[in-house]
Amino acid sequence: ITCPGVQLKDKQELYLSVFVLGQYNKTECVPAVFPLFFQERLVFEKEFANIVDPGDLVKLLEFDTAVIELIQLVPPVGKVLATYEENTRDFLFPDPKLTHGRRGLQREVLMKRSLSFTGIAPKLRFSTTSLISDSLLILGRSHIQ
Repeated sequence: ITCPGVQLKDKQELYLSVFVLGQYNKTECVPAVFPLFFQERLVFEKEFANIVDPGDLVKLLEFDTAVIELIQLVPPVGKVLATYEENTRDFLFPDPKLTHGRRGLQREVLMKRSLSFTGIAPKLRFSTTSLISDSLLILGRSHIQ
């Protein structure tokens, strides 16, 4: 995360909170100095029962929202500094006009800063990789095909 010229008033560490496919995960904490480097891979797995047509999965993902929050560990519960929200379909499968990076699709987006965050909006750079597999339901057990 970059945010040129911005210095945080509070010096407590920060982390990213990520909510995708109804699941929450977070990064390790980093010092409160821009640029912030989160060199982590967060994994989210979801099984969609009763989805046969890929088009139905696309529609389902369009109605779901992926949320990333930049949070500082300011007592008592932490302070949200900036947020990025996008429908899960576009989050996982971004527009193909973006350039490819070494390990997948590198994306840069501006986060929406909170009222308590002074300065310009932080820029978030990340990539997503998605794997979709079919499974058969045989005798109550799921078998990947």
